Amino acid sequence: MTSAASESVSPPRTLAGMPAWLAFSLLTILLWGAWGVTSKIASEGVDANTNQVFFTFGLLPLVVWIWCAMRFRPRADDTKRSWIGIGWAFITGILGGTGNIAFFHALVAGGKVSIVAPVTALFPLVTVILAVAILHERLSLQQKCGLALALVAIYLLSM
Repeated sequence: MTSAASESVSPPRTLAGMPAWLAFSLLTILLWGAWGVTSKIASEGVDANTNQVFFTFGLLPLVVWIWCAMRFRPRADDTKRSWIGIGWAFITGILGGTGNIAFFHALVAGGKVSIVAPVTALFPLVTVILAVAILHERLSLQQKCGLALALVAIYLLSM
């Protein structure tokens, strides 16, 4: 006998024999790792702003593909909320793009990609601080220790 509640729970998605979230996370690591190296190679031939322009052009085919795949339409039942989400997504793009420009400037300024990439990859420190300050999320003692170790890592990597 199955209850209605248990029928609505779908099994976790898998991909390549592992949880889908893990497969996509590993793919992200591989792609962003390659992105860091190609960014350094590009920075040897163009300035940071030009690098960002062509980085953005490189996103356009993906944007078109995603747009066509999802056939974007705000949900009729929640149009106002959808547009607010779109606005925040736009701000997210501006913040990410500006961060990319700063990353490219760090490479053009002579930063080693083996140092710049790991230091900038510690951006979740800011996310955590903002989540605590704005969203009122709480951190455990272990998490606070992890943040402290991340700050030590930035210091050690920058030496």
